[in-house]
Amino acid sequence: MNKGIVQYRLTQTKNQETNVFKKALVISLLLAILPAYCFGKNNDKIVLQLKWKHQFQFAGYYAALEKGYYSDEGLDVEIKDLDIKTTAIDEVLAGRAHYGIANSELLVRYMNGDPLVALAPIFQSSPSALVVRENSKITTPQELIGKTIELDTKGGANEVLSMLYIEGLKPSQINILESTLSLNNLLNSKVDATAIYLTNEPYFLDKFGIPYRIITPKSYGIDFYAECLFTSQHELRKNKSRVNKFIAASIKGWEYALKNQDEIAHLIQTKYKSTKTLDHLLFEASQIKNYIQPDFINIGHSNKGRWLHMVEVLSQSGIITETQSIDGFIYKPHETSNIPFYKYLIIISVSLVIFLLTIYLHCIFIKKLRIKNTAIINQQQQRIEQQELELNSLKYNLENLNKKTTELETFSDSLLANLSFEIRSPLNNILGYCELLNAPRIKAESSRQYSKEIAKSSRTLQHQIDNLIEFSKLEANQYKLVYQRINLYDFFNSLHIITLNELKLFDKEYITIKTSIQDEINFDILSDRNILRSIFVRIINNSVKFTSKGYIELGCKKNSNSNLHFWIQDSGKGISNQIISDIFSPFHNKTEKSTNSLGLGMPIVKGLVESLGGRIWIETVEESGTTINITIPITPIGVRTITSKQTPHYIQQDAPELKDKTILIVEDIQSNFLLLAKMLEETGCKIIHSKTGEDAIKTFNSTPNIDLVFMDLRLADMDGIEITREIRMNNSSVIIIAQTAYSSGVKVNLSIEAGCNDFITKPISRLDLFNTLRKYLSPKDSI
Repeated sequence: MNKGIVQYRLTQTKNQETNVFKKALVISLLLAILPAYCFGKNNDKIVLQLKWKHQFQFAGYYAALEKGYYSDEGLDVEIKDLDIKTTAIDEVLAGRAHYGIANSELLVRYMNGDPLVALAPIFQSSPSALVVRENSKITTPQELIGKTIELDTKGGANEVLSMLYIEGLKPSQINILESTLSLNNLLNSKVDATAIYLTNEPYFLDKFGIPYRIITPKSYGIDFYAECLFTSQHELRKNKSRVNKFIAASIKGWEYALKNQDEIAHLIQTKYKSTKTLDHLLFEASQIKNYIQPDFINIGHSNKGRWLHMVEVLSQSGIITETQSIDGFIYKPHETSNIPFYKYLIIISVSLVIFLLTIYLHCIFIKKLRIKNTAIINQQQQRIEQQELELNSLKYNLENLNKKTTELETFSDSLLANLSFEIRSPLNNILGYCELLNAPRIKAESSRQYSKEIAKSSRTLQHQIDNLIEFSKLEANQYKLVYQRINLYDFFNSLHIITLNELKLFDKEYITIKTSIQDEINFDILSDRNILRSIFVRIINNSVKFTSKGYIELGCKKNSNSNLHFWIQDSGKGISNQIISDIFSPFHNKTEKSTNSLGLGMPIVKGLVESLGGRIWIETVEESGTTINITIPITPIGVRTITSKQTPHYIQQDAPELKDKTILIVEDIQSNFLLLAKMLEETGCKIIHSKTGEDAIKTFNSTPNIDLVFMDLRLADMDGIEITREIRMNNSSVIIIAQTAYSSGVKVNLSIEAGCNDFITKPISRLDLFNTLRKYLSPKDSI
């Protein structure tokens, strides 16, 4: 009996020990897999601040994000392009970004006391350089003494400044202007040299055939790192493992981007909405590889000796005034701690101890709870940091919005005060004469007179609308120059035709039109043709309006090697002193009873002239006439032989003979097509119509011998630029004329790049249409 009881108790004790062992084993296994769950649950959210707008210069980071290299490392990365009001260094130091991109200014800021760390210099050599015009005869830095140079004085031109110092130039010997991030001042001869990036600006110069010369700091011993990935010392101390992961994923992204340039260039253009064309991005890609040097050195390799050499050069140049040890500036990968793996080993060791010593089970549960709470606290802290970044961004956007709203309200008040009368008056004439035309038993002579009045009022209304659009673009600084080669003799011929038709419209054909082009002008020029045309048209309209007898003269002469002097002179009534004092002010008060405009014409002319880098002034005598003078900086191109046929008096306004020609009109609005087709009927050509982009491509490919295509740039199904590219893939010779409401800017530039030979602006006039047809389909009869 007692033996059985003892045996029972021993069995019960063994069962309890077995249960404790099983529980300890299960708990140990759970604790062993806990680190993988805790540390792998959420990706770290970080911000990478670029040093400029989206372009191939940052291709490796886009590739790392799109190909999942960041997410594979547990990183949730946001890539932000730069607001020109700040810098990548300032964004990282302010905590609005975790990582950034910078050039040698990173080293300068560190020496000035900012807590920064250089992680990986992606470019082993800097593409910074100076560009000068080829005809300037400047070949060395010494020849820049007494010259004007355009530089980024915020730190983006340290290489160039160091080169100038090393070559013996003192700051007092050169005139330095803040960079406008454009080549316009160089092309207009306002500066003698401009700092550029060799991966970017040469694309424009080569594309337009502009001769230039490069002066590189590397040729004078200045060889700096560039495009350096960096972070703050706070980020490195707090998240050493994350820093190492971010560097590894970024370099992997650069390796992919350099091997797949077409794919990443398309990604930058489509997803990141880069303002550069695909051709420009691929040019940038081809140049960048020369500075990264992936075939000779590991991407992102950093050498302490080169950094010390940069400190020495920048100190000699006076850019760095105080130095300190760079040990804290250069990131050392071997110092990166493997803390996550170490914690994992500790948890496994503790689990084994628990398996052997179950008496510590209670302590382990407390430790587990502490680890979970720490993870929650860290997660909440990251959310707070992210919310602070978003709040700062919203605050900045709100301030900008308030500023723009105030400016818009001021403009709207001035505009609405003048708009109602000036728009309604011509509209009243149009509607009234349309009703008279519909009256029964109207006489032919009356019908012609009513039609002419409708045309005059329509022209007035068109001018008012054009002025409002142009003035709004100037006020918003939205003008983008589209440089084209211009034959001045053809240009003045077109102005002669415009003047002649304005005189006919206002029954002033008796007024003489004179043109005067200096014989020395035997070259074409590079400028924005449409802005020039817009300037002259507005001045011509005023001359026709205020000249009742005598003449109107259009002229041009060389003012210097880099400037042309244009003038428009009339024998009209002149301008009174009361008006001329504020003639260039928007909505200026007018005392002329015959004036019928918003008072925007001459302010727009002045704004357009200044956008070309020019100057305008007026000479006038009351009751004797007015001369409006314009000087514009130009770039001469080629040599043009003057022939008698090029003189401006040779004008044709009748329809050209095109009986053997076939014209395709791509237009989705039926009324627009009918109007264009009706005007083309006078030429005798064969007309084909396509309403959609898909039909246009199919019709063009299936119809032989199409001589010219009128391409509307805005269709319901496809963009006219896309259709042009499709046609050009199989046919490089057909003439394609874009028809668009855009008269200048990016849209026109893109249409020319896509393959359009020229463009014609809506509303299309009969005269412009016939001259365009004569130019391309009947060149022997063109002006």
